[in-house]
Amino acid sequence: MTRAAPARGFRFPIDPRMVPPEKVARRLGVTLSLFEERRPELEAEGFPKPDRILGTYCLEAVDRWIDRRAGLLPANGPVSDPAIVLEMAGQRAWRK
Repeated sequence: MTRAAPARGFRFPIDPRMVPPEKVARRLGVTLSLFEERRPELEAEGFPKPDRILGTYCLEAVDRWIDRRAGLLPANGPVSDPAIVLEMAGQRAWRK
């Protein structure tokens, strides 16, 4: 029995973490033109800037920004529960 040649390309799907502006606009639920028009205002509100080399955005940073705006994360604090616990423990240690 002969074996089939391996498929070319990826064997499993990859969800890119760095995405182009078109996908960021879609993530925000707006058109690319509206995103580009409002980008300076968004960045003034802390929206992540694109990578200076690739021009792409970190999707995780975009999601964190959305979560902060929605009140799901602290505005200027850690972004994970373990980090919050560690920060609280550190604050208690300094109080003594």
